[in-house]
Amino acid sequence: MDVEQLKLAYDRDEIVRAICDHMAERPKNQKSTRLHRMLHHLNREGYDFKRSAVIAAFRQLQEADCGRYVEGRHGYKSRFDWSVKSMLLRDTVEGDESVESVEEIDDDFEEYESEMIEHTYVLRPDLTVVLELPEDITPREAQRISQFVDSLSFDED
Repeated sequence: MDVEQLKLAYDRDEIVRAICDHMAERPKNQKSTRLHRMLHHLNREGYDFKRSAVIAAFRQLQEADCGRYVEGRHGYKSRFDWSVKSMLLRDTVEGDESVESVEEIDDDFEEYESEMIEHTYVLRPDLTVVLELPEDITPREAQRISQFVDSLSFDED
């Protein structure tokens, strides 16, 4: 990993900084981060970055030898494959972690986050609700959500 290149990108680019800061807050290192999930997380954290700008930031991380950006093709989603511990990038920039500890890959990582799918439902003619659920939702989880929604009504039958 090229620490000087990473520091330069972190200092000069708000998106690289936002990605590194986000990864530092994750519970585990990631082996791979899907582009659309990173956009989702950054949006939830209050950023409004364009897809192309996040791709450019991933390419800067690639230039710093932190991993490789892979453009999605043939049904595969675009992603960044980490070659370092993704949680420690910010600490490395700040001088709190050694390059050796960041580059030492172990088994403490997530392969992918569970893919989420956004579902919209017209509840009333003037009201649409949105649910974001895992793509691999189980029948038991669907039943639990159904029970939760049943418990929300204040009307007495």
